Amino acid sequence: MITNDYYDARNGVDSAPGDGNADSENEHYHPLARGEVPFSVTKTFDSYLYAILLLSSAFVPGVISRIMVLGGAIITYLYTVHLKPKTWIKNLSCAALVGMSPVTSGLAAWHVLCEGSFLKSLAATASSLPFHLIFKSPLAFLVVSLFAGIMSREILMDVTDCEGDAQAGIETIPVRYGKNVASSVAMGCSFVSAISACGASLIPVITRVVEGGGSIKNLIAMPSLSSLPTLPTLLTNSPRRRVLLSVAGSGLLLLRTFSVWNTNGEDVNLAERAIRESFISVLLVLASFL
Repeated sequence: MITNDYYDARNGVDSAPGDGNADSENEHYHPLARGEVPFSVTKTFDSYLYAILLLSSAFVPGVISRIMVLGGAIITYLYTVHLKPKTWIKNLSCAALVGMSPVTSGLAAWHVLCEGSFLKSLAATASSLPFHLIFKSPLAFLVVSLFAGIMSREILMDVTDCEGDAQAGIETIPVRYGKNVASSVAMGCSFVSAISACGASLIPVITRVVEGGGSIKNLIAMPSLSSLPTLPTLLTNSPRRRVLLSVAGSGLLLLRTFSVWNTNGEDVNLAERAIRESFISVLLVLASFL
């Protein structure tokens, strides 16, 4: 984010208030563009962060996970300098960085559990690994949910910055296709994120009911008030807790994105609110996988 803000302020993408480019009704706070933080200080601080990242990556377990960390660091730089002006690519790269972070953590944990023999263990289990289990893995659902959710958030951020990006010659999705199309794409990504997040918590419950001799009809039947679980029961029961958290997080994401889509992306204040509250949605979804 610091690297992105540095280049945006230096290239005039972020406008200071009162210079004729800022939107007085929905003004962003950009300390670099305002001149409150010198460029030299920002550049030095950013260099220290990258140095710490490179040094700490040496302690990441596993070669593959270490390469993924370094690759992500390279992409964060390439994003601002080369990828950001390219339509779709900027959004996909940001979503991929966040979506692949659980995979990086999983590979590092696998390396530790296998005591460093990652490739040997992978070769030993690859032939006996049921491929249909990959699609039922919670990690796969988490990656898809994070990728689609961050993709939606990035597009909404482009909606709020549409005028500034257009003046800077950056062809984002709303600049090239219009805010209406951008908000529709963001809505679709939110649906994918919600389906993936809820699917990860609902599929095990449905499978358990069906294998136990129950039916889907009984599962979705409206329970009586006396049989409804209490809040402490929901919080202590792992399957129910996961369903509750995934539905709450996904529902909030869909609600806020729908409000932006309903105005064809023209209400920037709604888009700003959706961006802010998407952080809560991500936390709830992540908690549903614990």
